[in-house]
Amino acid sequence: MTEPLPGTHCILVVDDEAAVRRFVTRALHEQGFLVLEALDGLEALDRVRAAQVDVLVSDIVMPRLNGVQLMQALAASHPQLPVVLMSGYATHELAGMGIAAPCALLTKPFSAERLVEEVRRCLGDADPMAVAPPGRAEE
Repeated sequence: MTEPLPGTHCILVVDDEAAVRRFVTRALHEQGFLVLEALDGLEALDRVRAAQVDVLVSDIVMPRLNGVQLMQALAASHPQLPVVLMSGYATHELAGMGIAAPCALLTKPFSAERLVEEVRRCLGDADPMAVAPPGRAEE
């Protein structure tokens, strides 16, 4: 099992498009996240079983097992796992497809800043690098 360093969140990035996967991986890695990659939903299921994943960032349209099917499969085994879906479709089109609400939905193209902001929000971690306010010592 792959274990992240203490205090490091592990993000699994799933996309069949290498360029998108590299962009997302680089943006998250530059912010200090441990990043794992998968080419499609089936590979992602294997990665989630083998590692402690804190957030899943997945494309929707992929071969073998798409992002929605992946999210549904993980709902049974990992119901608390936050999912950020990425799509080239508009948000209203996805709602019309009956896609369940993920933690976040990023419409392609999106910026690295928006990606990191949504991942942190899903972690409940607005700024993991922020220093505690003066007078408050960490315990």
